[in-house]
Amino acid sequence: MVLVCHEHKFIYLKTTKTAGTSTEIALQPLCEEPGLPRLENGQIRVSKYGIVGARGKTASLVRPKWQFWRKYAWRNHMPAKQVRANLGAKTFDSYTKIANVRNPFDRAVSDYHFRKHQQGLPSEDPQTEIAQFKEFIRSKAWGNNWEIVSINNKLIVDKFVRKENLQSDLKEIYRSFGLPEDSFELPHEKSMAERRKGIPVPDYFDADTIDIVRRRMTWVFEAGNYPEDPQN
Repeated sequence: MVLVCHEHKFIYLKTTKTAGTSTEIALQPLCEEPGLPRLENGQIRVSKYGIVGARGKTASLVRPKWQFWRKYAWRNHMPAKQVRANLGAKTFDSYTKIANVRNPFDRAVSDYHFRKHQQGLPSEDPQTEIAQFKEFIRSKAWGNNWEIVSINNKLIVDKFVRKENLQSDLKEIYRSFGLPEDSFELPHEKSMAERRKGIPVPDYFDADTIDIVRRRMTWVFEAGNYPEDPQN
């Protein structure tokens, strides 16, 4: 989902396969009136406190007349360009933009297993899994989150939350808002660990697939200061 907080003037842009759901749950209370029940998938909350966009699909929402549609168009994994158009350039440009990143090699493996899970495809033996993964990477049928964090091919995020440092990075964000660093809840994140069957991340890659990930995820390596080798 997209989050907007008017009090602390931040926008949360949700990238994929980066512990985004855990982060949005930690930040969501800052964007709405205290004590409200958690939204169901597809629901949106717009108030004087901020905006809590829809989690999951929004197809169940009834599309009103166009002049009202922008208010209801807040959805999961929304591109920064669309968020700016909905919110207005003046507000968007003045607010702090926050997004998650994750080690690109680990994220690629997670993305592969998640997509297989979504399609109802079973886990295979390690040799088959690795071969299928390499085919997946070479197909380039996977995203790099660039449209979520950029406008006109320019990165617009001010603060990054690294999946590997989730707790400490969120504490730092809360401190920057003048809030107690232990005043958020961090839920258990979704995991594809069972489907991975203990295969180490480096074992999935060869020189070709390492190069593809390096080139497609350049902005993430730089933003998170990640090593450009899955062995490290």
